Amino acid sequence: MSQSEQRLTMNMRGARDRQIQLLKKKAGADLTIPVNPEPPENIRKMLDAGSSALGVPQSKYTCFTQEEIPVPPAVKSDPLGIWLGWGGSIPRWQRGEEVRFAALRRGYPTSNHATFAAYKLNEAAKMWNDAKVGVTFKWVDELEKAAFVLAYGGDQGGVLAKAFFPNSNDLNTLFVYQKAFDTAISPYQTNIFLHELGHVLGLRHEFAAQEGGAVAFGSANPRSVMSYTFPPNIRDSDKKDTQDFYNYEEETLRGLQIVDFIPN
Repeated sequence: MSQSEQRLTMNMRGARDRQIQLLKKKAGADLTIPVNPEPPENIRKMLDAGSSALGVPQSKYTCFTQEEIPVPPAVKSDPLGIWLGWGGSIPRWQRGEEVRFAALRRGYPTSNHATFAAYKLNEAAKMWNDAKVGVTFKWVDELEKAAFVLAYGGDQGGVLAKAFFPNSNDLNTLFVYQKAFDTAISPYQTNIFLHELGHVLGLRHEFAAQEGGAVAFGSANPRSVMSYTFPPNIRDSDKKDTQDFYNYEEETLRGLQIVDFIPN
């Protein structure tokens, strides 16, 4: 890396640090939801599949995180199998790393929505951890320790959530949107996060082929967690293919450079 590139990288990181500090200042001391393996009683009831307590009126909510936290490009559509590659390379986390996340407390329609989403994301994280793909997720209390943060993104029509791919950013954002709290969908929020965490691991959609810069990897399973099937679930093929992806030791895959990142 040249000196000018190093200076640019340092400036970008400095800008992100300032954004995080601004976010903390605006949010106050109770920035994130404390990690607790057992959900509060009022949230425990909402976690039941038949609960309709989280219905959101059809009006647009705003959230400070939409402006204060930079968000990498989102994948535009739902997938068929596992594809890899973004921006001319294949990003993934360095094998054995722990990808930590925090959950913002504010910006949601109610505090219960924030806590509900945090526990649903943690459930999905545990399921990916059980798959033993080579990296693990961990819920943390402090934003400074997190590689990404869960935040509410308001009303984006029919969009349920938006994630990111592995990168060197100091802080990424996984957005959950209003539609994910509809009474018919909220029971499947864990499944939604299973799909989104697939992106966080570096997995893409079938439209990656049309957009270019990606290659197929492993088996094409129409019921993959990265597929059109709703609700998404981690299949045996997903476990094997993602394990193989993180065990892959060559520097390139079908002409694309593999780039390993350490979560910040």
